[in-house]
Amino acid sequence: MNLNRFKNIIITLLVFLAMLQTSAIWFEDTGGSFLTLFARNRQVQTDSGLVRNFAFPMRIVTGDGSGDFFVKYMGMAESDLRDFSDGLILSALSSSSDGWAQAPDLELAFSSHIVIYEYAFDMPSNEFIRAFERQQSLAPGIDAFNQILIFPAYNEQGVFLGIDVFFHNRTTGEWAGYRSGGSDGDVLLEEFRAFLSNSYDPANTGIRWASSFLLGLHADPSNNLFIPVWGDGHSYPVGEARPAHFDSSVGAVISAIRANLMSFFDNPAAVYDARGEQPIGHFAWADENTIVRHFPNNVLQFISYRRDSRNTDLLEDFAAALDFMERRDEFLLNDFYLSGFSERNNERIFYFDYILEGLPVIFSDSLRNAVGEQTQHGITVRFRNGNLVSYTRLAYEFRINTEIIESASRDLPLYILNSGLYIESLDGITLAFVAPNIDRLIGVGTMNLWVDFRMWDGMSSIESLN
Repeated sequence: MNLNRFKNIIITLLVFLAMLQTSAIWFEDTGGSFLTLFARNRQVQTDSGLVRNFAFPMRIVTGDGSGDFFVKYMGMAESDLRDFSDGLILSALSSSSDGWAQAPDLELAFSSHIVIYEYAFDMPSNEFIRAFERQQSLAPGIDAFNQILIFPAYNEQGVFLGIDVFFHNRTTGEWAGYRSGGSDGDVLLEEFRAFLSNSYDPANTGIRWASSFLLGLHADPSNNLFIPVWGDGHSYPVGEARPAHFDSSVGAVISAIRANLMSFFDNPAAVYDARGEQPIGHFAWADENTIVRHFPNNVLQFISYRRDSRNTDLLEDFAAALDFMERRDEFLLNDFYLSGFSERNNERIFYFDYILEGLPVIFSDSLRNAVGEQTQHGITVRFRNGNLVSYTRLAYEFRINTEIIESASRDLPLYILNSGLYIESLDGITLAFVAPNIDRLIGVGTMNLWVDFRMWDGMSSIESLN
């Protein structure tokens, strides 16, 4: 009898702990649990080769000296252009023991062959050089920057002096300039010109980009903006957005979603249904260390309760975030770029946004309202004390539908002049696909191209090309 009573007590305790864990799973985003004591292994493995990706820009602008520019969001993928440009940057930092703080002749720079890295946030110089595994003594002489300009330098007689590399913070107006390659003069110059000429051909896209400063729209060259320009009758294919876990033959049924999310678990056989009393349409599965939730608005959320006492730095956590996405999320098929990060107390949070055909994907107002506070970016990865504790993303797949063609009828420079838009108030202009809010039972939404105007005060407005 005493043995049976003891068994009943143990069973009751286990049921209570299971209920406690389920409530913690649903009502605590990243809190600890009693299971922490039994799970001290680090959730992700850091691949040092991924650290360099932190230095990758949001987008790269190239110009061939004709006044035409080409803009492309590059994502995390390697490219010959980036390898070549990174080499020029590191060479300049290594060749110049002391840089200079004055601004370059930007009219000359924009009128020559040029490569410009543009970042979505202020890049810390010390972390930038660490990403290349170089000594801190080579870090740019500026605390943080959001642009890098790479272009050839000449003297008053037109003799090539080398490749100039300028780090610029558009917010503070600071500059840090360096030069390399003077000894190899003509060879380096011809290599630079040939590489840019062969890398991109703006004519093939039907859209070129122009400099607001060279167009006379901007008085201050330091605040130059690149404006998309297209000819009469320009047409473009639209994009499609669909839930990543949507099956057109059966819809978004629970069995299909469950099968798709098992890659987040170490042992799918140990996974149990953790929906509890959540509303219809909310799905959740868990094991002793992890829960993965799928919400009706197509937001996916992974939460880990594993903890260890390891101390990590910014770049290590960033590499771990990329490693996790590559290994765990089998339905993350689109390119993405680092759109920001934050550090507060013992947390680090990385924000990523999607890319389609070299252009960014931004949320429509309806989608932003639907997802609420769950995610305001395509992907959000949160670390606490070196542990990956949550991974949240808008679980859409983006693709181009070449069968649907739209026409761009708006002349953008003319629109800026006639609209009364105060260009000095603009922080950036870019083309972007706009992702709509999609019911997962419907499955497909159309994405047209819009122009995204970003203001210095943080506000943003979008205008249709049609």
